[in-house]
Amino acid sequence: MCIRDSSGPLGYHLLWYASQRGVTAIAPNEGTEQTFVLLDEWAGKRNTPSRDEALGILAHRYFRSHGPTTAKDFAGWTMLPMKEARAGIAAAGLRKVDVDGTEMWADPAVLDAGPVRGWHALPGFDEYMLGYKDRSMMATPAQLKSIIPGGNGVFQSTLVQDGKVRAVWKRTLGKKAVSIVVSPQTTFTAKDWASAEEALQPFGTFVGLPVTVKKLE
Repeated sequence: MCIRDSSGPLGYHLLWYASQRGVTAIAPNEGTEQTFVLLDEWAGKRNTPSRDEALGILAHRYFRSHGPTTAKDFAGWTMLPMKEARAGIAAAGLRKVDVDGTEMWADPAVLDAGPVRGWHALPGFDEYMLGYKDRSMMATPAQLKSIIPGGNGVFQSTLVQDGKVRAVWKRTLGKKAVSIVVSPQTTFTAKDWASAEEALQPFGTFVGLPVTVKKLE
């Protein structure tokens, strides 16, 4: 196949495809421009585990960052057949736990560290929401309709307290400030509003602008 013109979106998709094939790799931005490098130059020494070893590595990394969760969630995230998903779990040194009668798996080190507490402002496509087939542990069916309006795969940004979704939020960037509108999905107390505003402040630091929070009640 001969491609004479790779300008516009076609060029980006060709680079993306080359990255998927292990020819190039996505590199850090230069300013606002995405860059790519030849993978052999960027990572000259490759780790080439066997299939069984690779399944164990993949399972360990998934459950270390997502667990406790189910084998079905792991299979859905990786698109592996259940047989291979279970083989990866068996090779990963995970601990089986019972969560409300459901068999789940987790990295023992994560279980020993305990749950993450506090308020967190998450972006729309954060892995915390996207990384699972079953999202019932973090949001109710009614809340999910607000998080994924229309069920079209577009996720709203969320405010999470102790792992549970409490609100969705939208931001508008201005020249002098960033305006954030918070839409609660549960009843908010004055203390909750103060905690939510505090959790949103790092976004202002990220974009280099002060934050103003508007309450949509």
